[in-house]
Amino acid sequence: MANRGDTYPIMGVKDNLHLLTAQLTGGGAAANLANAESSNRGAGEVVSATYSATGVFSVVFRHSYPELKSVLGVQVVGTTDGLRGQFSAIDVAAKTATLEMYVGSTKTDPATTDTIYINLLVRNSGFNT
Repeated sequence: MANRGDTYPIMGVKDNLHLLTAQLTGGGAAANLANAESSNRGAGEVVSATYSATGVFSVVFRHSYPELKSVLGVQVVGTTDGLRGQFSAIDVAAKTATLEMYVGSTKTDPATTDTIYINLLVRNSGFNT
């Protein structure tokens, strides 16, 4: 389980639910995504989002969690028309994921004017899966 320090309860039928959010900024062609929350207290939920190939990024999360309950969304705000994101792999226990960005069916690198918002619901307990 992640030792998160200060957290606030989320009402749900399961205990120890945590809402993880991240804000990543595009770097342009063949560049890593920047963690827009790196200067915040705790430095954000994402340690790094490293460029792997066009539109593909290896994501490392700050904390490990026993259970991923839901990917609530990968949303984009920015100037690249039609840019969308999805995870092709995610393992919150191992703190890793592969994020792919697309315009239509074409993998696309986010521009510096694109912000990717990630929202995950995890459970910080392995009980009653």
